[in-house]
Amino acid sequence: MYPHPSPSSRPEAPAVQIAPGPRALRLGAALAWPMAIAATPTWLHSGPELGCPFRALTGLPCPLCGATHACAALAQGDWAGAWAANPGALGLLALISLWVLQGAGEAVTGHVRPVRWGGAWAVRAVLAGLCLSWVARLGGWL
Repeated sequence: MYPHPSPSSRPEAPAVQIAPGPRALRLGAALAWPMAIAATPTWLHSGPELGCPFRALTGLPCPLCGATHACAALAQGDWAGAWAANPGALGLLALISLWVLQGAGEAVTGHVRPVRWGGAWAVRAVLAGLCLSWVARLGGWL
C-alpha cells in the first residue's frame, strides 16, 4: 500500500493578490451585510410593504417567502421565530454570512485563498434545504 498524504500535508494553493478596487468592494460588503441584517426589523415595521410576485401570481408562497421575517427574527435573537418564518432561509443566511466573512478576511489581508466550504456543494446543499423546506411548508408539515 502506498501512503496517502494527510489533508494537512497537502500543499496549499498559492495566495492571489487582490487589486485595491475589488478589495474595497469586499470590505464594503462585509460592512454592509451586518448593518442590513440589523436594520431589517426596523425596515419591516416602517418600510413599504413588498409583496411576493410568485405568491401574487399563484397564491402559493415561494421558497424565499418569510426569509425577510426570518432575517429580522435573527437580528433580534429570536431563533424560534426565524425557524417559524422560513427554516430553509436560515441556511441561505448562514452561507451568505460565511461568504461575507471570507470577503472581509480577503479585504483585510489582500489575498484570496480557496476555501473548501464555499464551493458548489454548499450552494447545492442550501438550495436543497430551501426546496425541502418549501415542500414541507406547502404540505403543512412546517
